[in-house]
Amino acid sequence: MKLIHGDSLKVLKKATSNSIDTIITDPPYGLSFMGKKWDYDVPSVELWTECLRVLKPGGTMLCFAGSRTQHRMAVNVEDAGFDIKDTIMWLYGSGFPKATDISKQLDKGVERKVVAIEDTRSRFDGCSRNSSGQGERTVVDFGSQEGKVAITEPATPEAKLWNGWKSHGLKPAYEPILVAVKPNEGTYAANALKHGVSGLNIDGARIGTDTMKFQKASSLGNDLNMEGGKAQKDYKGTDTTGRFPANIILDEEAGNMLDEQSGDVGGKWGKQGKTEKKQRQSQVPQSNEQQLLDNEKFIGDKGGASRFFYCAKASKAERNAGCEGLEEKSNMRVNAPRNNEEAKTATKMGNAHPTVKPLKLMEYLCTLTKTPTGGVVLDPFMGSGTTGLACKNTGRDFIGIEREAEYIEIARARLGDN
Repeated sequence: MKLIHGDSLKVLKKATSNSIDTIITDPPYGLSFMGKKWDYDVPSVELWTECLRVLKPGGTMLCFAGSRTQHRMAVNVEDAGFDIKDTIMWLYGSGFPKATDISKQLDKGVERKVVAIEDTRSRFDGCSRNSSGQGERTVVDFGSQEGKVAITEPATPEAKLWNGWKSHGLKPAYEPILVAVKPNEGTYAANALKHGVSGLNIDGARIGTDTMKFQKASSLGNDLNMEGGKAQKDYKGTDTTGRFPANIILDEEAGNMLDEQSGDVGGKWGKQGKTEKKQRQSQVPQSNEQQLLDNEKFIGDKGGASRFFYCAKASKAERNAGCEGLEEKSNMRVNAPRNNEEAKTATKMGNAHPTVKPLKLMEYLCTLTKTPTGGVVLDPFMGSGTTGLACKNTGRDFIGIEREAEYIEIARARLGDN
């Protein structure tokens, strides 16, 4: 773990060319988030050009971006010389909409009738309506003792006409992650031999742990399992653990929501396996029926639709781990608290960084980009050090650069770097 306090561009200009295996970073999105000066614009082409220079040929960069400004990020990254191979969509279920109520604006200065009282402790998306479909909530007071808010109905004719219309503040539910690559020198194989980095760690990042069994090869198979154009006598198929990594990643809540909609699906026998299943059912005792699932002709598995994607489960304690000795500071969270108790704990935290990513998400990205020897990860916008912590947990070396003194202090505390 190497943590550097300084401006990324100045630090990178002094770094050795072709010395970094992977870049994983969550840079400023250019949204002026919470009035933070560091978020006034996306990083420049000059910055990404330096990132390209220090990255080894064939090295991958995973770069988070904002849904509203991802085009600006992508253009700068591409103009610096990177090839954009894909975009991973990180979907989450806890986003909070921040839209302006047009009806309320039209009723400005006019008293609106309270038609219902809502308990905010049972809500978290901030966009519910009363049972009659009339009226909109007032400002949600998460700090109130009772945790209740008033829902009002429009007063003027104009406000009634525009009731239900709001500004373009849709509920945020995803963030893109650009998959950018420094061009290979020759083929993937040649690049791997020369620079020790190439492609992605697909098998190491497979989704799920169930063994997927493939059926016996036919006479049209390849020379890896064939002899003289015919299937090998004792060949019983190929085993592989987990599904191929997808360009969609879910958080735990989004995964649960998806499973609620899909229900348990899947799980069937292939055409060739049905006869054998029938024969074996007559021979195998009912108590041992589970043994039938080991047949190589059983296709797929059963479960919710989220099993097709990696689900990054977040720990409530992970954000502040290691920061117990730091001075507690006010922290305005990206996502609104769900209840009064969470609101109380959200106002003061040792880790005051406003945009901390889930550790499991970052660990998965570290695994997906890992080289056979581990490889060095650079994060030029380290923030509170979550990428570094993920590297520590996945056996990768890490170099982090952070300009803001308060955030590098947090990162050092989280990573145990004194």
